[in-house]
Amino acid sequence: MSEFSELERRPVGAGDPADLFVVTRNRLTEFLLNYSLIESYFAFVRARKPYPFMARDAVVPGSAVPRGEQRHQNTAFMILLDEPLPETLIKHFRLRKSNRVTAPNLRALCSDVVIEDIEPAQLDLSSSESDALLRKLLPIDYAILGERATPGGAPLLSHAHVKIERLTDNALRELGLDLGYVERRLFERGEDYADALEAKFYEYYGFPGNASGRKSAAAMAAQMLAKAGTRFCVLLANQDDCRITVLDDGPFITQYMLIRLDRDDTARLIRTARAFGATGAGPYTVIRDARDASIVLYRVDFARSAPARGRVRSDADRLLRQPWLEIVDEWIVKVPSAEHMEPDDEAADLPVFLPFAWVRR
Repeated sequence: MSEFSELERRPVGAGDPADLFVVTRNRLTEFLLNYSLIESYFAFVRARKPYPFMARDAVVPGSAVPRGEQRHQNTAFMILLDEPLPETLIKHFRLRKSNRVTAPNLRALCSDVVIEDIEPAQLDLSSSESDALLRKLLPIDYAILGERATPGGAPLLSHAHVKIERLTDNALRELGLDLGYVERRLFERGEDYADALEAKFYEYYGFPGNASGRKSAAAMAAQMLAKAGTRFCVLLANQDDCRITVLDDGPFITQYMLIRLDRDDTARLIRTARAFGATGAGPYTVIRDARDASIVLYRVDFARSAPARGRVRSDADRLLRQPWLEIVDEWIVKVPSAEHMEPDDEAADLPVFLPFAWVRR
């Protein structure tokens, strides 16, 4: 079982450690840290391309400036459910016989996927035996879905190429009604107001205001699943911002990204690591680059600010100009072990997350 677990003080991943939904969520998060961040970094290095590290002032999603697609970055869009998809959402999540995870279906969906057969163990997302199959499915467009078919059972990989189908205007109106920014109709205060609300819709889910594609689909999926009252997790890694976004039914949004520490921050990380029992920052450092700068995995937790919490809005125009997310915690993540690496006895007993204020230093 992976050592990677979420913090007990967070609803994210909290609960019975024997809960296979929690185990699976944590394992997939660790998998994506390797697949979407660490492996992508070394793909940039091999291609002799500079890695697009996030600037401090661009970490908070509302202030982020979308960049071009980074083709060396591994993408992912995964939806994990604690139960079968609720019947009320079937019309919004395209689940068909033709996109169930079977070898013939996958060959039809993507001719590049070479799969002769799929063993049942490969569908168990709580097990690393599913990793090889995940690596083949993640590059396929749209989402992949894992569902817990039976209570207490492991979430199983069920569908690939899952399209999220909903009108954006309907999603905006629902959020506007829930938070008090709309009384009846989306356009009741004009087009400019609706456009401002659309930007805040994406910010509400941790994305830039002009998000599209997978980010838009992830936001809509999270909105609909939360409304349905099911326990879920949406994990998204995109090529434009090189970060992983984790959305669930709790009050927080978590994101992971690679950052480069300057000399002062590196010294501070070493002091922090030693305070928690490490001999140095090695277990928390992916690599030191050609300039001897420390490359680390950074986690940031956001809460929704007062303008993003529901109430009647008499000053809605002003609140639509204010930030809807605020940082509540920042961490440096212990580098997950990869299959080819020898276990580090020293690192085994160290905390997975070190508190480390980077944006708010």
